[in-house]
Amino acid sequence: MVEKTSMTNFDKLNKIINSNGGYITGRNVKEAHIPTAIFSQFIKKYNLKKQCPGFYSLTDWIRDDYFIFQYQYPKLIYSFYLAAYLHGLSDYCPTFIEVTAPKNYRPFPLPRSGVILHTDTRNETYKLGVSEVNTSFGNKIKVYDIEKTVCDFIRNREKLDSESFVKCVTWYKRRKDKNINKLFQYANIMKIKDKVMNIMEVILNED
Repeated sequence: MVEKTSMTNFDKLNKIINSNGGYITGRNVKEAHIPTAIFSQFIKKYNLKKQCPGFYSLTDWIRDDYFIFQYQYPKLIYSFYLAAYLHGLSDYCPTFIEVTAPKNYRPFPLPRSGVILHTDTRNETYKLGVSEVNTSFGNKIKVYDIEKTVCDFIRNREKLDSESFVKCVTWYKRRKDKNINKLFQYANIMKIKDKVMNIMEVILNED
């Protein structure tokens, strides 16, 4: 009988980086119970590139800013203009990162260049409609779903530009995967049901 050779720590790290598609994180290493010193040796041997604290990649890995930012700040959910763009409810690609944070969570000083951070003071609505989408590079990120995004646009209509608002609600109307019942459920939880119903009644009855 041929004895099976157990995987070395380097083998385990290579397996992780391959399964991830070219990157590895400190969380991956911790979950695999691999000593930090071994990981440091691995980084040097394979000349891994540090993308941010605790996040390393092969040199040919294409940097994914949305994915890396959310790795650093996992409680921040992509929202508003960026959520609309990611869901195809807008053709405007923001030049900034826009996210929503829970109450009392401020992971970095504000203002911060290139970042718009909203705070939801109600935990129920902060957690409402969190979903996952793939970035253009195929990495999963957390973003509010289309119904929550539409509700956010309606609730904050006065603060948004009119063109983006109209596109968001009208393009939502055309979606085959829209869920009007869910939209109204969200609106009720967010305490904007009348406002949402009035706007959607007009939009849905338009030719």
